[in-house]
Amino acid sequence: MEPKKIYEVAIYLRKSRDDSDGEEDVLLKHETALTDLARQNTWRYVIYREIGSSDSIEFRPEFKRLLSDVENDFYDAVVVVDYDRLSRGDKEDRARIEKILKRSNTVVVTPTRVYDLNDEDQELMTDIEGVFARYEYRMIKKRFQRGKKIGARLGHWTNGPAPFPYVYNADVHSLQIDPAKLETYRFIKDQILSGETCSAVCAELNRRTVPSPKGARWSDSVLYRLIINEVHLGRVVYGKTNGGLHKKRQAAPFKVIPRENWIIVENAHPAVKTPAEHLQIIKLLEGRRVQPKHSRHGTYFLSGLLHCGRCGSSLKFQPKENGRTLVKKCQRPGNDGIICGNPGIELEPVETAVFESMRQYETELLQMPADAEEPVLVSECLLQTKEAELERLREGVNRLQDLFVMGDLSKQDYTTRLESLRTLMVKKENEIYQLRDHLDGCAELTRALRVQRFDAFKSAWEARVDVKERNRLAKLLIERIDYKRGPDGIDVRVQFR
Repeated sequence: MEPKKIYEVAIYLRKSRDDSDGEEDVLLKHETALTDLARQNTWRYVIYREIGSSDSIEFRPEFKRLLSDVENDFYDAVVVVDYDRLSRGDKEDRARIEKILKRSNTVVVTPTRVYDLNDEDQELMTDIEGVFARYEYRMIKKRFQRGKKIGARLGHWTNGPAPFPYVYNADVHSLQIDPAKLETYRFIKDQILSGETCSAVCAELNRRTVPSPKGARWSDSVLYRLIINEVHLGRVVYGKTNGGLHKKRQAAPFKVIPRENWIIVENAHPAVKTPAEHLQIIKLLEGRRVQPKHSRHGTYFLSGLLHCGRCGSSLKFQPKENGRTLVKKCQRPGNDGIICGNPGIELEPVETAVFESMRQYETELLQMPADAEEPVLVSECLLQTKEAELERLREGVNRLQDLFVMGDLSKQDYTTRLESLRTLMVKKENEIYQLRDHLDGCAELTRALRVQRFDAFKSAWEARVDVKERNRLAKLLIERIDYKRGPDGIDVRVQFR
């Protein structure tokens, strides 16, 4: 096959990590080599530069732009240092790149050879090289992770930038205290131990124009994470999480690893607080939490029910230091851009008004004549059928266990049948859950069912069950609550189901 004539080329430069090769930057080194190659062959060139560690095309914007230009026949060739600079990704990524190069009849040029994917022999060699490049990439990542883990077990610092007030000592692969930062850290620690809040300490540091670890102003979250860090006890802690939440590259799903699986090495570097101080700090900060546990999960008794009586938007709640909760002022802007401004109030009088409405409605409900023949919903019949089927499946599991114990079933048959039954049980439980959810929101409520739900709500309230369950039971009775505050007081209107 006659070699393709090349006039216009795209030079693609990619550096996986922000490191350097000796004294010369890797990206600059590659650029020099490839631009020299283009000049020697009198090719006109455009440079595409990219810095990133992602192996997926979707997280490489410059490369996506390059592929788009190649598809539009802008270039005769793409020039790279090595062919695997184009992709060490999965089969789909490699196939996508090769398809675009073949359709546009664009070759790939490296300092050592030319790859023409429309040549079957070269295409085969490219596929083989791609497999080896992907394998090499995975081995590099695996060795890198293994090296970090071994380093952590030896007490070396392998967790990225050194936390305040430390600096990283590359000679011993460990942390050492920065005297200039230590004074600030001791001030923070002493203030927290004396009973000051994170907000007060941040305000004082910002007043003194002391920069945060990243050179910005101090915030509560930055100071909180700093002061509870176990690294300050002289420990190296590795393996707290797995995966990542990176926006620009693929990663395994993020998850927190149980503490018993962490790698913890004591006395790995000088400590700046004692274990007793650490426990006291944790105790002080945890005891000072303003937000109750249920509110951190976004649930109050009236969550999802309380709406603004002026504009109809859902209202939010705010816990206070005195243990009370506020209904926040409505901040929804209208079509004219003016904020609604329905004033907020403490939650307690709103709840009192809701309870009073519920008592009145229950009285009216009990005075209503019972229906002679209340309709039974089809969904209720189906729910009863599904529950009976689930019970039969559970009985089947018990009988299966009896047969296995009596020796009438082999272990393999028992395992296969048990797995099948469990699969059916999970499926049936999901169907029952969906039916119950449907019935909870069903519009056709009979008097008896409403009374039953009132009884369930009162029992739960008297038993002081958790707030999520009370909120769920309230939503079975109440459609919505409209709240409005004016000069003469509050107006709370409850719309029941």
